[in-house]
Amino acid sequence: RAPVVKHLDNLRPEGEFEKRRPDEFKPAERPKQIRPNDNLRPEGDFERPEKEEFKPGERAPVVKHRDNLKPEGEFERRTPQKFTPAERPKQMRPEDNLKPEGDFQRPEKEVYRPGDRAPVVRHEDNLRPEGAFEQREPHEFRPAERPKPSKPADNLRPEGDFERPEKERYRPAERPEVVRHRDNLKPEGEFEKRRPDEFKPAERVKPTRPHDNLRPEGDFERPERQQYRPGERAPVVKHPDNLKPE
Repeated sequence: RAPVVKHLDNLRPEGEFEKRRPDEFKPAERPKQIRPNDNLRPEGDFERPEKEEFKPGERAPVVKHRDNLKPEGEFERRTPQKFTPAERPKQMRPEDNLKPEGDFQRPEKEVYRPGDRAPVVRHEDNLRPEGAFEQREPHEFRPAERPKPSKPADNLRPEGDFERPEKERYRPAERPEVVRHRDNLKPEGEFEKRRPDEFKPAERVKPTRPHDNLRPEGDFERPERQQYRPGERAPVVKHPDNLKPE
């Protein structure tokens, strides 16, 4: 960082300065509460509403309204297509001018034989079972009974023909006509319009210089500008290293 250069100055403050005197702290006085006089006073006993005990709300009965739409006629169901196996594509073998020559050496497959089982080593033990063991008797296998499907009875059956709504063709919407209603309010007489003022160029404000009792005295010392010269290149410092090629 470049050193800070403070130039000499011949302007120095003289005399006493008027400083602001801080006021002494005084706690604020708490205002007194003023209760207005009133001629209304409660008399007699108060009747308070009794809280009802909590009861679960009753569910409103479900009301099913009658409907004048009933299915009529026969339904057109989708006929399932019969399953036909797909045809297998024929293999196309491209022609090639590369052909094998000579005898091929194929690896001989070894005959399969079971692997050798490691001998079982049973260590001696001084714990031996005594008495009779109760074994679990296996139950006889019985096939489970298949439940019978139960179809609930229903008294709703489609009858008659169905009326389907016809879809209208798409067409661009028409722009509605603008309707202007009559009005019984009409302007009468003359209107007073704002008269534009004539353009006048604004007067330029004269600069006012406040009077001051501070005036420079003596000679001013201005800093001399140094001539431009190229900066010096910093020397290259190579630190020693303990790694050397061998």
